[in-house]
Amino acid sequence: MRDSIEIMAYSGTAQPHEHHHTQIVLPLEGALYLEVEKTQRLVKAGQACLISNQHAHHHFAEQRNRCLVINNLACWNKTLESDQPFIQLSEQAIAYLPFLSKLSETGSNPLALEKALSLIEYLLPIPKEHIQQSDQRVLKAKYQLDRNFDQPYLIQELADAVHLSQSQLTILFKRYIGMTPKQYLLTQRLNKAKQLLIESNKSLDDIAHLTGMQDASALVKLFSKHLGKTPGQYRAQSH
Repeated sequence: MRDSIEIMAYSGTAQPHEHHHTQIVLPLEGALYLEVEKTQRLVKAGQACLISNQHAHHHFAEQRNRCLVINNLACWNKTLESDQPFIQLSEQAIAYLPFLSKLSETGSNPLALEKALSLIEYLLPIPKEHIQQSDQRVLKAKYQLDRNFDQPYLIQELADAVHLSQSQLTILFKRYIGMTPKQYLLTQRLNKAKQLLIESNKSLDDIAHLTGMQDASALVKLFSKHLGKTPGQYRAQSH
């Protein structure tokens, strides 16, 4: 079995062949032509090719290239076929590649490499059955924030509770919720504070403490940043 992650330089033309595992080719430098199931594309830095199990493929390389190759990615059930063999990478995925490349070159321990590769599930369009498993972790984290937004939350604690790294949780939240966990937490605090300002006569300090903020000053900063007005102004206008 090939290594789970390799740095390769392709040259010349390869004969069409198949693997009994999935493979992802991510050029770091240069470019090469890849053909998968009779569809050919020029793949260059910032792009990737997702080759499903037993899909016929071959390469043709006219110029120098250096590629990161991921074999048998654990989160990709090899019986599932990718419907997007040629993709454009997101900025997050591009920024992550030098880290993976360094791990490969320095020979990191298997556990560290497995953990690093698990993030690829959220950076690339891996077949959806496995991404849906991630939804439950996002929903659990969101549920925790909905119920406990008044607590002095640390995002790392939240990530630990749903068995994800902080970076994985952030990526998943942005994908499914449209904002980071911290942004979502502040939104929940802001919404509850707005409700209390309208429906009660509580002081700003009391509202701050009820919504998980340190004091009235923190509440004022939150309102000024997101609404362009102070809590007092918001309360007066609402009444």
